[in-house]
Amino acid sequence: MNSSLLSTLNEGQRQSVLTTEGPLLIIAGAGSGKTKMITHRIAYLLESGVQEKEILALTFTNKAGNEMSERIRSLTGKPLKDLLTTTFHSFALRILKKHIHHLGFHHNFTIYDGQDCTAVFKEVLREKEYDIASFDIRALLAVHSEIKTSRIKSHPLYTPDIASLFETYEQHMKLYNALDFDDLIINTLKLFEEFPHVLEQVRSRFTHIMVDEFQDTSAMQYRLIHHLAQEHRNICIVGDDDQSIYSWRGANYQNIVQFETDFPERKEIFLDRNYRSSNTILSAANQLIVNNSDRKEKTLWTDSDNGETIITLESEDGEDEARTIIEQMRSVSFREQLGWSSFGILVRTNHLLPTLENAFMLEQIPVSVTGGQSFFERKEVKDLIAYMRVFVNLNDDIALLRIINTPRRKIGLATLSAVRHIKDALHISYWEAIAHILEHKEDYPSSRIKALQQFYDLIEEYQSLFFQGGRRKSKVLHSLLERIEYRSFLLCEYPGNENGALWRYSSMETFLKLFSRWENDPENYENNIYEYLQRLMLQMREQQDKEKGEERVSLMTMHSAKGLEFDTVFLAGVEDHIIPHRRTIEENEKALEEERRLFYVAITRAKKRLYISYAKQRKVGSDYMTTSPSRFLEEISADLFSFPTEEEQMSTDEHLERLSSLAAFLESKEA
Repeated sequence: MNSSLLSTLNEGQRQSVLTTEGPLLIIAGAGSGKTKMITHRIAYLLESGVQEKEILALTFTNKAGNEMSERIRSLTGKPLKDLLTTTFHSFALRILKKHIHHLGFHHNFTIYDGQDCTAVFKEVLREKEYDIASFDIRALLAVHSEIKTSRIKSHPLYTPDIASLFETYEQHMKLYNALDFDDLIINTLKLFEEFPHVLEQVRSRFTHIMVDEFQDTSAMQYRLIHHLAQEHRNICIVGDDDQSIYSWRGANYQNIVQFETDFPERKEIFLDRNYRSSNTILSAANQLIVNNSDRKEKTLWTDSDNGETIITLESEDGEDEARTIIEQMRSVSFREQLGWSSFGILVRTNHLLPTLENAFMLEQIPVSVTGGQSFFERKEVKDLIAYMRVFVNLNDDIALLRIINTPRRKIGLATLSAVRHIKDALHISYWEAIAHILEHKEDYPSSRIKALQQFYDLIEEYQSLFFQGGRRKSKVLHSLLERIEYRSFLLCEYPGNENGALWRYSSMETFLKLFSRWENDPENYENNIYEYLQRLMLQMREQQDKEKGEERVSLMTMHSAKGLEFDTVFLAGVEDHIIPHRRTIEENEKALEEERRLFYVAITRAKKRLYISYAKQRKVGSDYMTTSPSRFLEEISADLFSFPTEEEQMSTDEHLERLSSLAAFLESKEA
């Protein structure tokens, strides 16, 4: 590599690049230029004479792997078709495609997703003549995953009878020539450990191995790379024990300790210079994480200035918190001329996302949700839209099937089968098939006719009310929700989770507010419901496939924010029993330390400004619970925090000048 490229690296990065032989452990702190170091190191290996096919770089996401490849190609100016930068599971898939016949599978095996695996287990239960409804299949599959990947040895749910069922399940999977996601790593390890010639073939190809985000590797993933590197020992692992936040999915930051044991001759390099955050933000992060005992001692530093103090926002409740965050965000956006994509809002748990997203939608601020369901993907919102679709088009079979038993109306499988038989025989829609059955009611059991007649009458009645509603269609829909007792339906669907059920109902109320605004918009002359639904379906598609460059506020869980950064970050719901989570407080110190690492990751996503928000009370079900700020805040010096100051009163001219300035800025971004 030429000296001009090396000159862009700091001393720690340069040492990491130039150390090409033997085991190397790099502890890369948040924002320390880790990706730059990795790509420069691989480019240096290539220029030093290592063949591209001999290099294996393992990442945890396809996005990270693709970005790494692009950067290396840019650095070297070569196509690098044989350079392998990939995920653990993709790497395992490559091995299995070539060698899986040794394990009794055919090469054209299928990878099953969660729904496929559920279907296989249901089939096992039917064969054994068990009552499927009495099993929580999702929970059992999760426990089975933990058992077979050796994350746990036993579980109360995993009784001998259940274990026997899963033996049959695995036999079915092999019969179907199918693997699940866990099987990719499990079976690759089987090949390496039971067929030494396969391991030797793979090991002889890859003479230099790099592993990114090493703290997120599982015990099985570590075994896999240990097998590959055990002889040539040219392995470089890059990670940060302070950012290990995925133990719940098998990640084990103790793999760093295991690496030190297995490779005692390793060289160790710390990358502790941060290029992302202000000194104030780093000081808060350092003061927080030093309270963890089980970590490598290090302190992030930067040569940037202190920046702004961390702003704490105290609100009355969750709804007030959302309004306060929006108010502060708008203020920063105006003052600093920042587009919406400069802002990230992070929360500890998914259940805090709906309130925030609802508030942003009502304020017409574009928002992108990660780590939770987006607004138009929520089941309850889709249910309500499906009723509207049926009112508009009685022959919309997909929408009708969605609502015919939502809420449950005793229209069982036998009844639906009868309706489908008529539909197929006469080549008509489901709605027309229901009408046909009601015309020939004497041919069917009275209980079946009663359920269908009630559904038919409901749709006819509310379709008529809907189209007679003028600009009050939203009130008709609200009346419909009360008539079908949708709120009670949600409470029954989520027993023991009244709070979750009510949050879901609040999504429907938000949708009705949005719909009411549309139908009462004075510029909406035609009030065309067909056009509204068409636009709505397009909007739902846009939620799934957003245009590049669109300015949106990012709303996500703290776990989802790993690897991201934002100019301004809002941490919402920073309260005890949320962060740290109630469950971890009740468990043990290790669990509490992972929560602290998660909060550390959240803090270090911020570049210039950090807001920490908490409420005095949170709504749980129909009641409010008094809350208190997170205990983690007590571990950070008070002089790093401040409360927001009241903005000076601006004249109308000053307001207009600021608006004009922001409009010009946004136009320049679109150009």
